[in-house]
Amino acid sequence: MGSAAARHTTLEAPDIKVCLVGPKEPKVKVDCDHGIFGAHYDEGRITMTTDPDPIWSKLTQRSSARYRELEHRTGIHFFNEVGYVLVGHQNTYYFDNAVENADKNYKTLLLTKDEAMNKFPFLSFKENDVIFVETKQAGHVSPRAQLLAQQTAANLQGCDIIDDVVDQVTETNQSDGSKCMKVRTSKGQVIRAKRVLLTTGAFTGFRDLLPAGKELDVSLITQTVAFAELTDEDARRLRDMPSMVPKRNDSKDRIDAYILPPIKYPNGKFYLKIGHGADFERELHTAAEVGHWYKTEGDKDTLKPLLELLFDLVKDVKPVSTKTECCVTTNTPTGRLYCDMITPMLGIATGGNGQAAAPADEIGRMAARMIIAGHWDHDLPRDDFRVRFKVKPTASL
Repeated sequence: MGSAAARHTTLEAPDIKVCLVGPKEPKVKVDCDHGIFGAHYDEGRITMTTDPDPIWSKLTQRSSARYRELEHRTGIHFFNEVGYVLVGHQNTYYFDNAVENADKNYKTLLLTKDEAMNKFPFLSFKENDVIFVETKQAGHVSPRAQLLAQQTAANLQGCDIIDDVVDQVTETNQSDGSKCMKVRTSKGQVIRAKRVLLTTGAFTGFRDLLPAGKELDVSLITQTVAFAELTDEDARRLRDMPSMVPKRNDSKDRIDAYILPPIKYPNGKFYLKIGHGADFERELHTAAEVGHWYKTEGDKDTLKPLLELLFDLVKDVKPVSTKTECCVTTNTPTGRLYCDMITPMLGIATGGNGQAAAPADEIGRMAARMIIAGHWDHDLPRDDFRVRFKVKPTASL
């Protein structure tokens, strides 16, 4: 969100001086001593134009429409348009609303089991499955490369990018009597700004960034993903595989999992990736807990059930090796992100609920317009993005 916001701020207001402050990805997570990590340390995130929530659908549709423009501007490729498949049942909340919210500018398909087996012979479906297919503006993005593209574009447009950790944000008086925001970093830098936008995710509450007494109403949730390393033969056989979401359970909004097709990682190997729904999640509460979690490989007990689900859908895979990795999502009680002004000089964009990689560009544009204006300045309703704070219980006498 922050890198996209920096890019759009420099686009929308080229005369404003903009800087983006945050630490680079550590080469080795266990050696990172500042305790700040990002959920973008990966090569694959699912993207599709549809979601049962129309707000998330619109944010992703607008973002994906600009992927190629950003790639062309920077020369950095991050979007793979391999398509998207939703496996579920009609007359259920999730499936029916997801289909309804699909981008009507692009052709979609609704297939039976047999039709889907003919189109995707390497996949396996159950008798009563209905398969919804998007072929355009859907597939997967590299969050790592997308962030680099956003920062590259922002820098080309005049944004200063500072590799540092922000420890404190306060409002202060200047010598002429006017007010400004003062930002202090771990390396001792002091930055003064007319306005500050926080896009600090799971770590927002662990530094002195918010006004006194304010605590975001968010939950910090563990996520574990499983990887299956592919043989060269399987990588070739599955080269036309789309990204997938199986949604066969009966809950209103909980997916079974999400599955990404073969993706080449920096080590030169191809992997299938599967991430879980709510079944394996747990909440973290402290900076120490979050920092420790990021230095692990996640919950290894998820590996067996996730791979069983993966290989139930993707046929005849002979994995060379398997492994797990982890991240943390910042979840809000509304299920939608927060994008709001906390004070006239301090804004926030956070609470991606595990969905913010694909729609990051439009989220950044929305946050940029807000922080430039100092108030809401977007066509989507402000009430859908209002920040919430935890209400502390009143002490009884």
